[in-house]
Amino acid sequence: MLKILRFTSILVAGLIITGFASTANATALYFERVLVRTSSEATCFRFADNVAYILQFQNVRSNQLEVAGERNGAYIAITCIGRGQSNAMAIVMAVSPTFDVAQQVGIETANILKGIVNFD
Repeated sequence: MLKILRFTSILVAGLIITGFASTANATALYFERVLVRTSSEATCFRFADNVAYILQFQNVRSNQLEVAGERNGAYIAITCIGRGQSNAMAIVMAVSPTFDVAQQVGIETANILKGIVNFD
């Protein structure tokens, strides 16, 4: 009786997992950290706003935690971390149905972010 119960439990669990697997959509995430040319977190977020403008992100959202938008079918989010007197760090995250698109948009965003210079 115990063997039948164990077999039935495994069979039911397998069917449930298979059912969920067939309805899941694959999505790829690419992320990269970038040291920006400022120690100020606020300035880093201004750089991120500039990148969104330069790359013509669609549906741009900007707040105290991130600058985000869409480009080439990918959702891109940029957040900044101040590190005292060291250069601030930006984290660029791109999500897309395919890794190739997420990576392409993420690298493009990171490269422009790396090149921005602050003139006081």
